[in-house]
Amino acid sequence: MPYQPEWYDTDKSIICVDINGHVTWDEWYEMNNRVINMMATVPHRVDVIYHDKVGMPKGNPMPHLRATSAKLIAQGNLGIIVSVSVRHISGIVKAMVDIMMRAYRMDSRYNGGFVDTIEEAINVIKASRAKNTPQTGAVR
Repeated sequence: MPYQPEWYDTDKSIICVDINGHVTWDEWYEMNNRVINMMATVPHRVDVIYHDKVGMPKGNPMPHLRATSAKLIAQGNLGIIVSVSVRHISGIVKAMVDIMMRAYRMDSRYNGGFVDTIEEAINVIKASRAKNTPQTGAVR
């Protein structure tokens, strides 16, 4: 499987999705459903890290990202989403996400941004939790 969601911590407050190999939008939807099911097992805020080593599937990402983002937010306990990838991938993805968020008037509180390492992603999550954003409650 190109998408491997796993709990990052024993508190089950961060899900890290490793993304490797050949990816498709069907597998993207499957993975997001698994992430939502994982989030549903806990009552507290859950942050998501996409550890992307290959980029997005072929085709227009807008409708796919919009649909899956809406489902993640609707789960009710989403904290923020942080993407970890090499710069040449994240620059393209960042531009697409920025355009999508403006075009579809999506709530930017859930966008933790793009970073180079898992450690940076954890620091972004810690900073967000310290500010208690979005309105899903504080987590250690």
